[in-house]
Amino acid sequence: MSKKVSMQQIADRLGLSKYTVSQALSGKSGVSEENRLRIQEMAKAMGYLIQSAAQNSGSLNTEPVSVNGQTPYILVWIQAIYQQDNPFWGKVLAGIGAASKELGFEHLIIPVPAHHNEQLQIPSYVNPAHCAGHLLAGTFPTLSVISLQQTGIPLVLIDHSEPLVDVDCVLNNNLDSGKMACQRLLAAGLKRLVFVGDDQFAVSFKERFWGCRMAMEDLSKPDEDYSLKKWSIPYQSRQVLQYLERKVLALLPESLPEGIICANDQIALELIPILKRQGIDVPGQVKVIGIDNIDASAYAHPPLSTIELAKESLGIRAVETLLYRLKYPGRQAEKIILSSRFIARDSG
Repeated sequence: MSKKVSMQQIADRLGLSKYTVSQALSGKSGVSEENRLRIQEMAKAMGYLIQSAAQNSGSLNTEPVSVNGQTPYILVWIQAIYQQDNPFWGKVLAGIGAASKELGFEHLIIPVPAHHNEQLQIPSYVNPAHCAGHLLAGTFPTLSVISLQQTGIPLVLIDHSEPLVDVDCVLNNNLDSGKMACQRLLAAGLKRLVFVGDDQFAVSFKERFWGCRMAMEDLSKPDEDYSLKKWSIPYQSRQVLQYLERKVLALLPESLPEGIICANDQIALELIPILKRQGIDVPGQVKVIGIDNIDASAYAHPPLSTIELAKESLGIRAVETLLYRLKYPGRQAEKIILSSRFIARDSG
């Protein structure tokens, strides 16, 4: 780190706070991608040595395997609808980009149409001879996974596992995340709970509900009136807000849940204002917990209690796993599960 340049000098030059500069240069969340890039470019221009995201994560300290003597590149396949989900997938992609740069890879993002059920084919403008590997971000059909595996190029799944295919994957612990959220409410003495999600949107939503069910089975007693209901919402639909409002309006005083667990923070942030408009106090009458710990959750009214899942680290570990597979192609496939933690705020 240069002794001639301080974080405060970078902050002054950009008109930002020293805290924002520190968060950006240490690879932490809470900074927009636009400001992060501005800060990084200014730091480089002023001669400040930036510690990379991969170094922060304790990554493999080695050079990547070259492909046919060329700088290797990674193909990042992601459903187009996920690519628009900046609070979560935007950070995963940022992690992929940071780790790729640190380890000497180039990376190319390839959006895939929603509900794609066919084989995936490497685009004609891509030279497979220089491709180091595939990263498959999010949920894809088995046929799509197999089609990429058959290219003979290493493949890593991100936030998705495929039991029918022997392939490396890096996952968030969605099951434990749902269980942790439910246990939090049960420990507070709540018995009537609701889970809000959409199984059709992502396997992770389904796994988070399963975690809630496991918590109920572990902690509830047969002679007590515990219940866990599920609101299945059309998360991808433009009518999702109207649907949530109808579910809230249909509640009777005696059927009002004591706690609501949302499949992600975005659902919770949309649900809380609807509850408040109907005169339902959060957390006085209903406690609400989200999952993901996106940046906006800390600034909600009330601030949202949530489960923090890996985002940037998910992308970084996927690139590291790909590098490992390039170096050790014959070793058994790995399933890497990243831990989660509860973030206590006012909503629950």
